[in-house]
Amino acid sequence: MVCAMASEEAKKEKIVVIGDSTLVTGFRLAGVTEYYLATGRDAEAKLAELMETGAAGVIIVPEEIMVDMDWRLKKKIEAAAKPVVVPVPGRKGPVGEAESLREMVKRALGFDLMQKK
Repeated sequence: MVCAMASEEAKKEKIVVIGDSTLVTGFRLAGVTEYYLATGRDAEAKLAELMETGAAGVIIVPEEIMVDMDWRLKKKIEAAAKPVVVPVPGRKGPVGEAESLREMVKRALGFDLMQKK
């Protein structure tokens, strides 16, 4: 029964993409249905709104907005287990300040899933 409930909760988690048309189109082709076309401060505002409402389980954003983001929103993202904010590199490639996927999973789950014994 516990596994069934966990499975039902996982099904309800939405994946949302915020970004320019290239980023959004790529994730729409991969099956993501909820998206917002926004860049810069507009993307940051939409991210803050989604963080506040808890309307998504995973939020995919362009890595560039994480660099110039308001420090308070950055702290909120770092402290939250959900939603998980996943920065993806833009057309110019990785910025270098993004948290590794391993660290995001560790923060979300509370333990290091990939740790070798």
